[in-house]
Amino acid sequence: MEKQSAAGGWAGSWSVSPVDFSSSPLSLNNKTIRAAIRLSIGGNQIRLGFSNRYGTKSVVLTEVNVVKKDRIGGPVLFQGNTSVVMHPHQENLLSDPLELDTNDLEEIKVSMFFEKDETVESAYQGSSRVTSIAGINNDFQIQLEDEHPEEALPLLSHVEVYTTEKSLSVVTFGDSITAMDWPDCFVERLAQESIKIGILRQGIGGNKVLNDSPDTLKYGMAGIKRFRQDALSLAGVKYIVVLHGVNDIIHSAGSQPISKPVEAEQIISGLKQYICWTHEENLKIFGATLLPFGGYEGVTSVEENKRQAINDWIRYSGEFDAVIDFDRVLRNPEKPLELLPVYDSGDHLHPSSEGAMAMARSIDLGLFV
Repeated sequence: MEKQSAAGGWAGSWSVSPVDFSSSPLSLNNKTIRAAIRLSIGGNQIRLGFSNRYGTKSVVLTEVNVVKKDRIGGPVLFQGNTSVVMHPHQENLLSDPLELDTNDLEEIKVSMFFEKDETVESAYQGSSRVTSIAGINNDFQIQLEDEHPEEALPLLSHVEVYTTEKSLSVVTFGDSITAMDWPDCFVERLAQESIKIGILRQGIGGNKVLNDSPDTLKYGMAGIKRFRQDALSLAGVKYIVVLHGVNDIIHSAGSQPISKPVEAEQIISGLKQYICWTHEENLKIFGATLLPFGGYEGVTSVEENKRQAINDWIRYSGEFDAVIDFDRVLRNPEKPLELLPVYDSGDHLHPSSEGAMAMARSIDLGLFV
């Protein structure tokens, strides 16, 4: 991991965490995949990172291009070459730096051309806007009706920017709640405050601290297996915010995918491992309390007691460098085991857009200075 200096350097601006597509691999033959990406911070150079974490075969990326405001900024090179081979299970393949001025919150588009029939087993499945078109196409003026929506973003895992300003990156690590809106709301709050901090979202829907899920569900490997790569290996990272553990609780309560029950102490042990790894890198890690889930399918007092035990440990053990108490921010004062209705997306587990904004507003910005 490259460290930021007082004079600036490389910092992560956008990221996702890949999941296992081996049960339904992407077949890419003479196809261009295009992703619209909003950077959290800008700079005067960029470089792209790729992951073939779950791939059992090599994959050839024939050509990669970047555009900003309908202007081609590429091609992106790899040790001076336009194409690159990603080997099985290869992580953190970085492109050469590309001279391209970008601004905070600016959108770029990345196109990846796969000339031959490539089978891709590592991809991100989430909220990124991904489209495809047959053949190689670097004409970013193309009409939207000629593009086809795609369910997943293959290989591309992060974007770094080089800035001469002092800046840093924060990893938000967790499950579907982190894969949703609150990191975006935090990015916007930082921009409004003119604070140059890159936000790297490493949330996967359904992800657990302790156990993997079946690859058919695309919930990613356990947090204790992916934490060091997803949270500690990216450029400019100084802080990690962890909101993780709810799926370890509810999936053992009958919520799919059903897994063997785990105790609060076991989940806490996994979180302690996150802390240990982070401190070994001389970084700081902040623990976020688990949100209320009263009313969610299958939840009983058994699961609630586990949540309370974990939250008590997060708040009072002193093992995290700081605590971000999302539970207190979002809970209903009259029914504290439930989300406040305005903050409830409707399933009694995930926050609404208003809840995400409340989470972002509640974070003490003084933690990151």
